[in-house]
Amino acid sequence: MLRWAEIYLGRLLRNYLEIKKLAGTKGIYAVVKANAYGHGSVEVSRALQDNTDVSGFAVATYEEAEELRAAGISREILVMASPLEEGRESVVELKLTPVVYDEEELRLAKDMGIPFHVKVDTGMGRLGFLQSRWDWLLSELKDSKVSGVMTHFSSADEDPSFTLEQFRVFKAFVEKLTFLKPELKVHCDNSSALKFKFDSLLTHSRVGLALYGASSDFPGSLKQVMEVKAKVISVKELPPGFPVSYSKTYRTSGRERVAVVAFGYADGLLRSLSNRGYVLIKGRKAPIRGRVCMDMTVVSVWEGVKKGDVAVISSPDLPFTEIASLAGTIPYELMCDISRRVKRVYVGEDIPAGKEAVGSG
Repeated sequence: MLRWAEIYLGRLLRNYLEIKKLAGTKGIYAVVKANAYGHGSVEVSRALQDNTDVSGFAVATYEEAEELRAAGISREILVMASPLEEGRESVVELKLTPVVYDEEELRLAKDMGIPFHVKVDTGMGRLGFLQSRWDWLLSELKDSKVSGVMTHFSSADEDPSFTLEQFRVFKAFVEKLTFLKPELKVHCDNSSALKFKFDSLLTHSRVGLALYGASSDFPGSLKQVMEVKAKVISVKELPPGFPVSYSKTYRTSGRERVAVVAFGYADGLLRSLSNRGYVLIKGRKAPIRGRVCMDMTVVSVWEGVKKGDVAVISSPDLPFTEIASLAGTIPYELMCDISRRVKRVYVGEDIPAGKEAVGSG
């Protein structure tokens, strides 16, 4: 293999344990949309279903949900961002739980007579019923099969006061709704909101980033689940003043030994890391020289680096959080951008034995 990503399932399960410590008695919905943030939704979901007490899984589309059911995932699956019309057959046949977020979706869910979760907008400005419609919504939900209620925090990692205000508004709605429907599942926690330890009104937390060990503000011990690696395919010494890569954005100042790594922006190494990022070779930093190319990247190396050596694109020693800071983006984007041509290799060693070992409540 020239390029691959190692997925350490034991780390995933231990991250789950850390999440459970903060979530307390709340159940966990594991967010596995977008191919589990690039980690492989089927493999991640199987590991969690087989080894933990995870309550269910959250995806964005019906296609993602169908893939999980076909792979034997039997626990609840929330479909959070896809019109119900797109999945009306799958919802019934595969026992999926749609998230209803506007009047058209609510009308269809009621007509179909299916259980669903309702989403309210408390300050995200994206999906969900606005506060001005909540009285109408409550009256409509009386004779429905609503089974859960949720909102989404916009800035839990950046703005605690706004997050607390969002929760206050959400809580006011939930208290009215649970008066009508006492057995609802209630969830709003994301990875960054777990630290607030919101009160017992919540029955579940909905967590993605922390599962994969890339949450920089998580108050617990997490380890990055994915390690991305590629082979060095060429090494040579360039003379002084020699241009490197497209657009000649870098020239050697003296004689410089460079290596070509078989990993580029088509694989998920952002072009914005040109001349500012680095990879690790034999535990040392190898700075990126010139533009990141589609399939290859040139890095500066030292005597002893040779063709066939392994370059680490990301690992716990070069985490997605650090790379994101260099690139001016977020870890989510980096993980999701690791393309499908980067082979996933699943490492199952060091998985705790038995469900009781990994989050029994």
